[in-house]
Order: sequence, then structure tokens, then C-alpha cells
Amino acid sequence: MTTEATHDDLVRRVKTLSERLWEGHCKAPDIDAWLSNFDGRHSTDLATEQLHALHLLASVSYFGLRELRVLLRAMFRDCFRYPIVQRLRADLGGTRDAAEVETRFASELAATRFIGMGNPAESGTHLLYYFRQENRLPRTLFVHQHELLTSAVTDPAVDFADPNLKRVVFIDDLCGSGEQSVQYSRTLLRDLRNVASRRSRALEFQYLVLFGTISGLERAEAESDFDHVDAVSELDDTYHTYGINSRVFRKPPDGIDKVVSEAIARAYGSELWPDCPLGYDDDALLLAFHHNVPDNTLPILWYEEGQPPWIAAFPRRPKIY
Repeated sequence: MTTEATHDDLVRRVKTLSERLWEGHCKAPDIDAWLSNFDGRHSTDLATEQLHALHLLASVSYFGLRELRVLLRAMFRDCFRYPIVQRLRADLGGTRDAAEVETRFASELAATRFIGMGNPAESGTHLLYYFRQENRLPRTLFVHQHELLTSAVTDPAVDFADPNLKRVVFIDDLCGSGEQSVQYSRTLLRDLRNVASRRSRALEFQYLVLFGTISGLERAEAESDFDHVDAVSELDDTYHTYGINSRVFRKPPDGIDKVVSEAIARAYGSELWPDCPLGYDDDALLLAFHHNVPDNTLPILWYEEGQPPWIAAFPRRPKIY
């Protein structure tokens, strides 16, 4: 097969993905606009660059709103409800009394507060709306970070707003490097634990994500101060585009070479985000969501700044500053 034929096959694949799975992202005009970013200056010729770019685009794993809603139901069921129910049954001597277990679970749920990871403009907080809808949870279980406490953490009289609070669950879409969980341990989580200690309160703090790289989850468990870390779906090393076991290059089309692809992605990525040319922590993911694109994904897919501006295939918000 010629590279021209491979090019045409990849374009058809992207168009099909756009129509059936990507909620209309990357229609024909968008493909052409994005490919115009690649002008041949980082490889032997223009055709080579655009062919390898198309292969990356056609390999994106996109999760639309419908898929995210299903995953959020799984998060509540598998990562939150089931572990509590198992413990309750064990506490009751392995009871099969479903009504008693459900009554006790309702009490545990009422003593829980769900919070989005990050500030109100970021993905974690955005997901809470759908998380509450899909699992039919009352609004009282969802609070802003500042609503957890009665006053500032520096106030000697500060306490938790809910005297019956048992656990706080932080929710996010992706644990990539694990960095955010570590940062939270040094800031908000540290302050909450200090207040709990001063008030002799035994509180549990959980970190639940839709997706997590194995290395990121391991770091969150080892270096953060969360009591429990879990993901609906774990991303193994095959999701790292240029890793040894990359699924993107397991059986590449004719004319596609991993070394060439990485060189192109890194060269353009260095112009867009010099510190992380392959995405945050150089994770080199090909992941996009209905509500946003993780910055662990290759910048050539989502970046939208610069002079002249780079045209994104999957625009990311917020942008890097």
C-alpha cells in the first residue's frame, strides 16, 4: 500500500470516528485545518509529517458524555458503594439482611461529602454535576471546599460544618502523574487533617478518578496523604504512545514509524510547550473527554496558542499560561 493510500484510509477513519464516537469533533474541515500546522520543517517532507500526524489523530481514545455518565455510575458503585457495603456486612457478621445493610449504608452516605479535585473551573468540579445526576444523590452531599469548615483553618475555634461528617471524597477524571494528589496533600488535605486532629475527629479522605495511569496511581498511594485511592479504569504502559509496548504502534499502517512519529511530535511539542513537549510529565497520552482534554495528552492535539496560533484538533480548556 502506498503512503497516499494510507493517508486516505486514515482520513476516512477519523471521519468515521468523528461521526460515530467523537460527538462531531474533527470533521473534514477540522482535519485539514489541524494538518495545516504540520509544514514539513521537522522531517524529510510535508507528506511524512502529515501522515504520522493523522495516525496519532486516528488513535485518540475519546470519551463522550454518554460514556462518561456510565463511568461515573461505575465509580460510585465500584469505588465507593461496594467497599462500604462489604465492610458493613463484615461488621454484621456476614449478614445477608439486605435491608439492614442498606439502612447502614444510607447513614454512611449521609456522612460523606463529595468534592471536585481542583478549583471550580477544572474538570473534577465539572464532573460532580453528572456524578450527582447519574447516581441520584442529594445536593446536600456536594459542597465547595470552603464549606467543609465553619471558619478559616487559622481560627482556633474552627470545626467541620457537619458534626456527623465521616469522609470526604475527592473526584477527578484522570490521575496521570499523581502530582495533583501530592500537591493536595501538602495544602488542603493537610489543613483538613489538622482540624480533624484538633477536634479529635477520625475522618477518611478518598481520591477517586475515572482513569489513572498505573504509575500515577502508585505515586498517589505512596506519596499522598489520602486514605484510599482508586480508579474506574487503569491505564497500563500500553497507553503511553511512545512506550515500548505502545498499542498505537503495535501494528502500524504502511509508512508509519514510531521513531519518526516521536521525533515529529517532540519537535512541534517543544515549540508549543517546551517543558513538556509530549504532554505533562511527558506521559504522551492520546486521551480526550467530552468536557476537556488532559494536558498529559500530546500537546500537538490540544494546544491553541502561539504566533501564529496552533490549530487544535481537540481544544483544551483551560489553556496553559
